[in-house]
Amino acid sequence: MTLAPTACGDRASGGSGGSGADSIGGDVGASETASDAGDASTSVGEDDGGEKLDVAGAEETGDGDPMDEYCDFVDLLFVIDNSVSMQSYQEALALAFPQFANTLSQALPEGVNLHVGVTSSEMGYAGSGSTSISNGVCTFTGDGMPSDNFYVTPDQQNTQTNGAQGRLYQPAGAQHYFSLDIGDTAQLSALESWFSDAAAIGTGGSNIEMTLAPAGWVGDPANTATNAGFLRDAGAVLVVFFMTDEPDQTPVLIDGVAGGQYMLDRVASFKSACGGLNCVVGGGFLRPSACEDQPLDAFLAGLPDAAQVAELPDDNLPPQQAADQMNALLADTFAAVIADKCDEIPPVG
Repeated sequence: MTLAPTACGDRASGGSGGSGADSIGGDVGASETASDAGDASTSVGEDDGGEKLDVAGAEETGDGDPMDEYCDFVDLLFVIDNSVSMQSYQEALALAFPQFANTLSQALPEGVNLHVGVTSSEMGYAGSGSTSISNGVCTFTGDGMPSDNFYVTPDQQNTQTNGAQGRLYQPAGAQHYFSLDIGDTAQLSALESWFSDAAAIGTGGSNIEMTLAPAGWVGDPANTATNAGFLRDAGAVLVVFFMTDEPDQTPVLIDGVAGGQYMLDRVASFKSACGGLNCVVGGGFLRPSACEDQPLDAFLAGLPDAAQVAELPDDNLPPQQAADQMNALLADTFAAVIADKCDEIPPVG
């Protein structure tokens, strides 16, 4: 699949690695899946226009002069499955990240401020999980209970688990998210080291993997203690990237609204001053599943720009080879898509 950016505006002062600053955001198992993996990327979205590997260069104004306005900020959120089967994928993502970060740094205009954060797929903890499938309808069970029992939101009950319920994961001795100014090579090296630790979010998480749901709670005031300052609204691209080897177990229906649409609405509320979902791009490394009507699929398809998604590499590959496959999407395609979206978003003021 493919990940594409959108429009917003506000210029950052920078800083090398930040935890709480201004505000959180805008207003406001083991399951059975298909096991085949590959390295081809495809697009999901309204335009379903096939692979998007080439991103156009700088746009021009009517008189032929390049446009010199672009976003102030890019907020990059990784939602990483932290269940027992994910260690090799976390290792591969950590190995892939330096090439992606360097490519993204070269693609974005100098001075743009980048935030990178990681959260897990856990909303509530289940020590065991199982899946039954009938005609494409999947029923998930955790610890003998329906999976919806494990949709525990932080405004109702804060589980205090590091990186759960949309809280940003804090590696030992480090900050909850990393902040750097594009063009600062020393900060870039520190970011790569930080992400290596953050991507190793662990494999002791819930066996009910609600991959989508945490993205809808990253900007909620209930998570201010860990997430304050991570999300910017006007002038900022929000990039949400998912990695899981299981079907999404976010509730199909939340408060009477389809789960995918519910999370689209929440994420849009974090970007109200920027242009809502027009300022959000999505993508991920996912695995084909026999489960139909997954909320994550609906979320990615509901974004205005086609989501950039590829299959997870085979879990038997050596980590570096898996990382190289990941960079066929991250470095070779996704970085340019993010930069292209940044070009669409006017700066603040």
